[in-house]
Amino acid sequence: MPIIVTHQIREAQRLQLPVKHLGFSGGERHVQLDLDALSALDRSTLKIRAELRSSDDVFDLLLTRNALAQAMGDFPIDIEIPYLPYARQDRVCAPGQAFSLQVMAQLLSLLGASDRIAVWDCHSLVGTKLTGATNVSASSIVLASDSLRTLIVSDLTVLVCPDKGARGRCEEMAATLGARSLIYCEKVRDPSTGSIIGTTVGVDDLSGKTAVITDDLCDGGMTFIKIAEQLKAKHADRVVLFVTHGIFAKGLDVFDGLIDHIYTSNSFPQAIDDRLTCIEFEYSFPSKQGN
Repeated sequence: MPIIVTHQIREAQRLQLPVKHLGFSGGERHVQLDLDALSALDRSTLKIRAELRSSDDVFDLLLTRNALAQAMGDFPIDIEIPYLPYARQDRVCAPGQAFSLQVMAQLLSLLGASDRIAVWDCHSLVGTKLTGATNVSASSIVLASDSLRTLIVSDLTVLVCPDKGARGRCEEMAATLGARSLIYCEKVRDPSTGSIIGTTVGVDDLSGKTAVITDDLCDGGMTFIKIAEQLKAKHADRVVLFVTHGIFAKGLDVFDGLIDHIYTSNSFPQAIDDRLTCIEFEYSFPSKQGN
C-alpha cells in the first residue's frame, strides 16, 4: 500500500490505521479515513509514510493529508517519502522541457505548512532545497544492516564511487562508516557525441579485495555493469552493489557473472532473491519540541 497512516503506541512500535484509497471511473482519486479509529488518538502520534510510485500516489498523499486536517484540525504531521519522485529531473536539460522537480516540490508545498518531510538519499541537494525535506543519509540506511556495515569496514573491502556526481555521498559514507579505502571511477565519453562509452577505475590491482560499488539509485544498471567489468578485470575477488533505491528495471539477471550480491533498501518493493538483500528501514523523526 503506497500511502499508509500509522500511530505510535510505544517506543519503536507503530500500528497502521485503516485508510481507503479509491479511483473513480472519471480518473479522480478518493480517500476515506476510519474516523472511529482516529477519534481516540493523540494527533502527535500520527505519521504518514508515502511510497510514491505514480501520479495517483502523489495525489493520494495530498488527499490523505487534507482528510486528516478535515477530521482533526490543523496540526503538524511527519511525512516520510523514501523515494522522492522526479529527484533526477533537477534542472531543465533542453529548451522546451519542464523543470519536473520544481513541479513536484510545488505539489508537496500543499501539505501542512508545519509538516516535517524526510526523504531517503536524495539524488541531489536541489531536491531537499526545493522541498525543505530532511535528507536521510545512505549511511543511516547501511547502519540498519549488520552484514553490509561489517563488509564495508573490512580491511579487505574497497568502497567504489561510480562518478563525480556521487563523490560527496561516497566520501560521507566512507567517513561515517569507517571504510578503509575509497576509490573513484570516471566515465569515458565519445568526444564526438558526448555519449558514455566506458568507465575507468582508479586502481591498478584488487587481488584479494571485495569491491562495494555504491550509489543512490539503480534503474537499468548499465553504469554498474561497466564498472563491475573493470573491477573483475583488476582481479577483485567479489563485487557487491549497494544502492538505496533499487528500481532494477531490467531485472537482476543482467548482473549475473559480474556483481556477486546486491543490497538495497525497502524504498521499492523487492521480490525474494538469493542475489539480493533488502534492508528494512524506517526513519525516526527527532522528537518535537515540547514532547
